[in-house]
Amino acid sequence: MKNTYRKIFKWGDKREESLDKGIVKLLKEKFDFSDKDFRQHYLFGDEEITLRKACSLPGDTINRLVAICGAENIDKSDYARASHAMGYFFSELLLLRKGEVNTPPDLVVYPRTEEEIIQILQICNKENIAVTPMGGRSSVTRGLETPKGGISLDLTRHFNKILEVNEINSTATVETGVYGPAFEKQLNNFGKGYTCGHFPQSFEYSTVGGWVAARGAGQESTYYGKIDDLVLAMKVITPAGIIETKDYPASAEAWDLNKTFIGSEGCLGIITRVTLKIKRWRPQNKTFASFIFKNFESATESMRNIMQAGIGKPSLFRISDPVETATGFKIKGFENSFSDKFLRFLGYHSGERCLMFVTVDGDKEYTHLIKKKIKKIARSEGGFSIGRKPTKEWLEQRYSSAYLRDPLMDIGVMTDTVETAVSWDKLINLWTAVRAYLEKREKVHVMAHISHVYETGANLYFTFLSPMKKGKELEDYLQYHKGLVDTIHNNGGSLTHHHGIGRALAPWMEDEMGKTAMGLMQASKDYLDPGGIMNPGGTLGLR
Repeated sequence: MKNTYRKIFKWGDKREESLDKGIVKLLKEKFDFSDKDFRQHYLFGDEEITLRKACSLPGDTINRLVAICGAENIDKSDYARASHAMGYFFSELLLLRKGEVNTPPDLVVYPRTEEEIIQILQICNKENIAVTPMGGRSSVTRGLETPKGGISLDLTRHFNKILEVNEINSTATVETGVYGPAFEKQLNNFGKGYTCGHFPQSFEYSTVGGWVAARGAGQESTYYGKIDDLVLAMKVITPAGIIETKDYPASAEAWDLNKTFIGSEGCLGIITRVTLKIKRWRPQNKTFASFIFKNFESATESMRNIMQAGIGKPSLFRISDPVETATGFKIKGFENSFSDKFLRFLGYHSGERCLMFVTVDGDKEYTHLIKKKIKKIARSEGGFSIGRKPTKEWLEQRYSSAYLRDPLMDIGVMTDTVETAVSWDKLINLWTAVRAYLEKREKVHVMAHISHVYETGANLYFTFLSPMKKGKELEDYLQYHKGLVDTIHNNGGSLTHHHGIGRALAPWMEDEMGKTAMGLMQASKDYLDPGGIMNPGGTLGLR
């Protein structure tokens, strides 16, 4: 099999996915697509990779790196360099489909030990060679691009071990190149059985280091916490030296150095190991519930009341807005079924009603009690219980839905997601404003949901589909995306909740953080990375 650009940008296990009948029907209705539109291979990216830019590192430097890591751990092939040049931001996918990899790294290096990383950084710092740490490469913020070339330092080959599971402390210490499934499987099978509780949609193809570096959240973070809440200690190798924090349960030793590196996206150093909190894994105790509400406002109010009631927290807690709910019903063939007609008879009308998904984890008595209390609060806001099945079905496809992006792009459909965090008192206004902006586009389908929830607010997640403007795909997308981020920013939403900043959101950082805060971040980088070699090129809005 030849090494094509398509082999790089295809998601996950690279399998080819087709669009099912429900999605085809939706696209025909929304965009006036014909059968012919579904037979095209638009910007298919099946050309063999040929990079115009050759490795520019001196032979002597490469020889020294080979002496440190071994020749088998140094790769300057076109495929390795191209596959480490970009992540999965929409503009990066477009460029890969067009065969445009203009600034690849010079080398991909797979270090075997921390001592090797120290030696590599010493060479790169002395010779002003850029270093970009890499894990699963699932970034959707342009956080992995290598505009200065240099070295792509991939930790997945050798830094993938679980070093310790401490049942007494309920902690696990792992190397940061380990993928989510391998980490979770070992925890599940260790001792009494444990879980990391961190399940982003990229879970199958992302690493612990990526979760920490991008400050991620899992789909059950309402109960387990974001990665910020899970990290107890870490080891970071920086050009200025090593920082190793301790796994105290709590401390008042000045500011929390862990938080300096959580979300740092490789700009300060290389996180080689972390100690995380873990919880008992008791899948037999997991309870499921689903509700339908008459509108988004009442569903959101119910969600807020549940979080602020002091009754405990669900793990998965999610609301689909009216369009996302209607889309799911349409694709699954629920429309005009007996159940659909019954719900409409009760006042839950299509185009207004919203689905809520709930799971509760923990002790058996706890999960049943919390589910009972959630039902009571949901009912007070007009929520109608529709059983376990919708939530269980959603969980069965929570990772596979990411595979739809590739066949959609193959037929010329622009598809992307943007998320934000917002306080409860601004949430409905933000949702309304963003919908209004996105729907100004001539042909567009916009879905939204709440997927991570707190006592003080929640995460709003927007997904849009629209035919690409052929020949102007990149310019069209970037203009549309800028207006979307501006709308979020101007209506009280954060720039991101869990995807990170990268280079895609860097232009808004100074306005969001303020000059003084950006100065503090820059000063930290200048101290830890005086040569500016760590993931350079504007990541996080830093010099």
